[in-house]
Amino acid sequence: MSAPIFSAAPVTLEQELHRINTTLVPQHQFLEALTQLMLLAKEHVADAQLWLLIGHVYTRMAHWTDAIAALETAIALNPQLHAANRLRALALFSMGQQQQACDLIDKVVKKSSESGDWMLRAYLHAHTSRDPMKALQVARDWGKRFADPLTRNAKPLKVADRNPRKRLKVGYVTADFREHSVAFFMQPVLEHHNPNDVEVHVYSNGPSDQVTTQMRALVPHWHEIQADSDETVCEKIRQDCIDVLVDLSGFTHGHRLGVFARRAAPVQVTWLGYMQTLGMKAMDYRLVDMGIAPPSHAPHYSETLFYLKGMASYAPPAYAPLCEEPPMLRNEYPTLISLNNSGKITDEMLRIWARILREREDARLLILVKEQSPEAAISHMQPRVEAAGMPCERVSVLHQQPLNQFMEMGHIADIALDTSPISGGTTTLHTLWMGMPIVTLNAQRGVEASTARMLRGILAACGEVAENDQAYIDAVLKLMNAPQRLKQLRYESRDLLRKSVLMDYVTRTAELEKSYRFMWLNYLSGKQKNLSINANLQQALTELGAAA
Repeated sequence: MSAPIFSAAPVTLEQELHRINTTLVPQHQFLEALTQLMLLAKEHVADAQLWLLIGHVYTRMAHWTDAIAALETAIALNPQLHAANRLRALALFSMGQQQQACDLIDKVVKKSSESGDWMLRAYLHAHTSRDPMKALQVARDWGKRFADPLTRNAKPLKVADRNPRKRLKVGYVTADFREHSVAFFMQPVLEHHNPNDVEVHVYSNGPSDQVTTQMRALVPHWHEIQADSDETVCEKIRQDCIDVLVDLSGFTHGHRLGVFARRAAPVQVTWLGYMQTLGMKAMDYRLVDMGIAPPSHAPHYSETLFYLKGMASYAPPAYAPLCEEPPMLRNEYPTLISLNNSGKITDEMLRIWARILREREDARLLILVKEQSPEAAISHMQPRVEAAGMPCERVSVLHQQPLNQFMEMGHIADIALDTSPISGGTTTLHTLWMGMPIVTLNAQRGVEASTARMLRGILAACGEVAENDQAYIDAVLKLMNAPQRLKQLRYESRDLLRKSVLMDYVTRTAELEKSYRFMWLNYLSGKQKNLSINANLQQALTELGAAA
């Protein structure tokens, strides 16, 4: 008698969507995800959840126009689909429609109890409003609803080894130890940590690439946590007896703030990944320097500010061929370029650039955007370029470039244009490494003027800091009329960067470890007394020993 044959149950649409969203999307296999979703759409064209996921994938690809179309389809099929409006707000923001995005997300949260909706609201308002207290308010709106209740209900944290001089266990939580801006700041730190003073753990919550492989080789204890819940990760970190836990994501994709909210470690600090405040009580410190957040700005943050002499280190990409002469010398016309994340390019910024092009009629402008295909890039930016009154025949829109091609932009452009109100960060340093000067607008808050803060001291010769729109325009025009200065900077910029605090890796990392020690001592004493790298560490250790 033959064995009975059991046929597998048919896979439902819900199961297929779950599979794509939990396997392909987290690994950044967006094109494959989109291909499978479009095949499903042939048979399920009226399913709102399907169109929501299509919109989500387009959003992750930075194809904003396509994302909005898919999300509007989802909303038409199900007007109660708040997640679609949340993603739509992000797409509007990334297309330069910041106020419309803020208005939409405000409407979404009125009917939402989802952490992601409130977090996105905090992100959008913090990057739109010039009022720092507004950024704090919207961050706390998220924190008090979602993070702080977890902190109040967390299991007590037991710290067995309270030795003030012990080798500290330091944990970094990130999704960005890959080809990402955070990696350019963190690789020199991992390379120069002193194993006698700190035991380094990394809790990685993102996909891997060749940069991940390089960074993993520098870390004695590497933990993959992408598949684990916040509760599981928190317990893992507690079992590892981490003393100082460092968040490198903030409100950006791949964060694990739920782990910090559950009080995974006695000292918890945020750094680098997100420059605005988080509004959560469990984040004890924020690492800053005087340029980014002077003491008078402390009321703008929910975290206690701890001051380093220099906020970060910078490691330039391995491939960065220097073009020794500005291209305008061979082209016989100047080329300007915007290299920042296109979400930072406001319509007002485009109008300023249009005024520059009208003043200098032979100048060209290249605008690099986040979209991954030429068609998506033009679809997003070209209508905005036209609306700003730019001479379109002298403006080119480029889609997102691989890092190696990005670092060749100095071969086709002469001068970089920074954005406002949110300026460049890693992009500014890449620009200077390419030998291009950069023109930026100053701002009161360091988080809005990181480029301006970089262009001081030894790097002052590498660009121009303008106090208003007209001064910005004048500075660009002046540089275009100074080809010899541009040529000189091609030779000098890299040497100036090498001599700056940004590339003094040994000193920066030693200061970082010292800051962790001070935070640990503060924890042991129960007082946030030492809040600067300039404090006397030996005295702090002596005082704690006497108190014990």
